[in-house]
Amino acid sequence: MVKPIDLSTFLDHTFFAIDTYFLLADIEDFIDLSERNIDTEKNRELHEAESQWEKSLLGERRDATEDYVNTVKSIDYRFDVSLTQRVRYAALVSLITTIEWVLLPLKKRSNIEFPKQKPAGISEAVHILHMFNRAGSLCLESKIRSIETLVHVRNCIVHAAGLLASYKHDKDLRKRLVGCHGIKISDINHLGEAIEIEPGYLQGFLEDLQCWLPSLERDMREKGLIHDSSLPSPAPPR
Repeated sequence: MVKPIDLSTFLDHTFFAIDTYFLLADIEDFIDLSERNIDTEKNRELHEAESQWEKSLLGERRDATEDYVNTVKSIDYRFDVSLTQRVRYAALVSLITTIEWVLLPLKKRSNIEFPKQKPAGISEAVHILHMFNRAGSLCLESKIRSIETLVHVRNCIVHAAGLLASYKHDKDLRKRLVGCHGIKISDINHLGEAIEIEPGYLQGFLEDLQCWLPSLERDMREKGLIHDSSLPSPAPPR
């Protein structure tokens, strides 16, 4: 659920930034609610499997224990791998989309002259952040690198189901994930090398993002790099 926030800091944000905060908090809620529900359902199915096993033992079924072991393995895979990875995949895709929702309106209000075409191989969100960071000396280099890595992970998920063998930029992605703690390449799905998002990683990333992304508009405004949405855009600096 949405965490308590520092009221004085919260009130220092613009309404746009408050919207940004809650958009990010919604993703955090989605992950937490989904994973709690997965845990609840897993415990329920394990309890049901154990009850069925005990009944089978009373009926002196010779294959009762073997069936029970296979059922538990199936439950473990379904809830610990299949469902949890789907939730985290969906949350990561939603996270990148939300970052784009935040940055595109700010780009329209910026006083920065963007090139007619962004550099090849870079996402729009990362391009906007690079331009903002350069113009405002915002010191966001490490933040941008992290988002750029997640964009590549998102692309692998969307275009190749998270499977490295089917992703044409797999070599670049492997390099980017070397220093990334929380996303790794594994055979967790038993389908070959695939993206595995570890528990708690996205929540930690969101917590950090909630600290700086809602403040971006304020920082840019203070440096004269964006104008109020109700005012006409001034000429970009030369």
